[in-house]
Amino acid sequence: MVQVVHLSDLAKVEESRRVDLKAVIESMPAARHLGIKVIGFLESGVSRVELVIEPHHTFDGKVVQAGVVGALADYAGVSAAAATLGEGWMASTTGFEVHNLAPAFGERLIAVGHALLVKASHAVSRVDVYAQREGQLEVSLVGYATTSCRPVQLPTK
Repeated sequence: MVQVVHLSDLAKVEESRRVDLKAVIESMPAARHLGIKVIGFLESGVSRVELVIEPHHTFDGKVVQAGVVGALADYAGVSAAAATLGEGWMASTTGFEVHNLAPAFGERLIAVGHALLVKASHAVSRVDVYAQREGQLEVSLVGYATTSCRPVQLPTK
């Protein structure tokens, strides 16, 4: 059975937190290509990243290909860990594992990352990926992921 939750029950994030991190992620060529949008972060290590589903994300015109779900989960998990770091820091993926729980289709995918462990040399996060159907206020859990990464300082200008 697919877990369904109300959109308002997803983790709340601050849109004005870590705007530097948001800008770095959204300027990455892969994120731009996929259309990934960072909604925001919490200092405690929460991120929310979304993707409007387009036909080129799918393998049949409707269901999102697993690699796209994985990429979205990767951005959400790694950025959740980076959200705990000070301004000027981000993180670089060292690994991730995705489990598809249900077909990912609808209007958009919403990935919510939660940092579990953040150390100077590595971090681990978990991610829930939800699909929002057209016009619905409820979202269905379609994927679960874990990510690992290492903190890195952004280059100064």
